[in-house]
Amino acid sequence: MQPDINKYLPMLENMDLTRNQKIELIHDLWLIMESFVDHAFGIHPDQINAKKNRVSDLQDSRKTLDSKHQHNMPLLHAPKEGEQPHDST
Repeated sequence: MQPDINKYLPMLENMDLTRNQKIELIHDLWLIMESFVDHAFGIHPDQINAKKNRVSDLQDSRKTLDSKHQHNMPLLHAPKEGEQPHDST
């Protein structure tokens, strides 16, 4: 989205700047405000990357093991009520 330069130029008429400097100032301020809005709505690039890289504290640690033998490891858990413990041998 681009700012309407003709709408904002009159607001800068008292500033001692050339027309090109005023246009550049409008564009710079527009980008700053656009960044604040993106941040507020969660669409800022930093927030998008953080969402992609988020790791849950409850992540299954077996999935993150760096081992060739991870599939051969027995699942260790406490037996549920009424369940007999399994013999892993």
